Amino acid sequence: MKEIIDEVLKKIVPTPEEEKKLREIVGEIKREIDERKPSAAESMLVGSVAKGTWLKNSLDIDFFLLFPPSYTKEEMAENVISIGKEILKDAIVQYAEHPYIRGYYAGYEVDIVPCYKVKKASEKISAVDRTPFHTKYVIEHLGKEAKNEVRLLKQFLKGIGCYGAEAKIGGFSGYLAELLIIKFGSFLNVLKEAQNWKGKVILSLDGIKKNFPENFVFVDPVDENRNVAAALSPEKLQLFMVASSQFLKKPSMKFFFPNPPPSIHSEELLKKLSNFVGICFKKPSIADDILYPQLRKAANNVATLLQQYDFKPLRKAWHANKYAFFAVELESITIEETKLHMGPPLHEKKHVKSFINKWKAAEEAVSEPFFEKGRVWVKIKRKYTNAFHLLEEKFDEINFGKNLNEMKAEMKICGGKDLIKFKEYWEEFFCEKYPWER
Repeated sequence: MKEIIDEVLKKIVPTPEEEKKLREIVGEIKREIDERKPSAAESMLVGSVAKGTWLKNSLDIDFFLLFPPSYTKEEMAENVISIGKEILKDAIVQYAEHPYIRGYYAGYEVDIVPCYKVKKASEKISAVDRTPFHTKYVIEHLGKEAKNEVRLLKQFLKGIGCYGAEAKIGGFSGYLAELLIIKFGSFLNVLKEAQNWKGKVILSLDGIKKNFPENFVFVDPVDENRNVAAALSPEKLQLFMVASSQFLKKPSMKFFFPNPPPSIHSEELLKKLSNFVGICFKKPSIADDILYPQLRKAANNVATLLQQYDFKPLRKAWHANKYAFFAVELESITIEETKLHMGPPLHEKKHVKSFINKWKAAEEAVSEPFFEKGRVWVKIKRKYTNAFHLLEEKFDEINFGKNLNEMKAEMKICGGKDLIKFKEYWEEFFCEKYPWER
């Protein structure tokens, strides 16, 4: 165990030279921002760089500009975008609750984000207003030795596929990882504690046992009305608990640095995708946290439609890189042309009579109504026997979510031949082994 942990630390803890270089770059960026910001605004380094919990070879620099509440959201965004375009290379405006800007400075990825300066987190005007309080809290409560414990936990979460609270992943945020170390003291202690998480779990740092709808709760020490773990999906929590148990029993570097899933040959992948029906399109320029919930919603609504017309959905999938898709795997793309339609029980004579009258003359009936197993039945033609035809016909009626609905003209109904271009995603999707077992 100790050998593995020491080896991991060598790979993830920045060297003193790297720390020094980063601090110099951060100082430069701060000076550049301060020269251009309005005098009423205050710049602040936030996130893992500010807290000293960043991972070597995996960091981005986050600066917040804190504005007085007298500024409108539009004015804040305008200021931040203007500053970012002047000092960052390849600057791109990103959209979350506020527009913010992302680009590069001396090779480092940098975000400059506007927020409101409030006296305490509970007085926030927008969700990001809490972030400066989170940064201050961790700096004040996380001991120097504990920083590497956070790094171990973060790398473990990355290795098992549970790191990141964004909608795309539904895992542990960096802040949640930091709070778990503050509460339990070390990486190994967090893994041991995870063995006791059953049913409703409510954790906090000051004894507050506030209830939230989620089954796993960590009360935010800077705002007791927020569950830090709200974005953590039950699947990712379960995966973390399984991984923790297995690592404690049989430690391995693979928990931190797993092998990629096995490659799937194109012909084999086409076979695996043969019963998928989906929608492909160019990824829109909206934040993943807005896009991914809509991809999930769209996949669910397509599955519901298919089920309504007697197709049998098995699994759903969605993903975005340069292109995006959502898809449903079916038991079969085509179904039989006819089906038995069940009528009322025979003792309900009035209903039986109206059922017979209705279906005797119906065009879609392919048999006379008949009696069997105490009921009346009729054999009828299905309106749709091919999932692609159904999607084509009902395409305009399906709700894909606000932004995706606006893109329907650019979308294409697709099967395995189109979906195969998301090869990396499918190799992960079809891999039946845990990341550390590969």
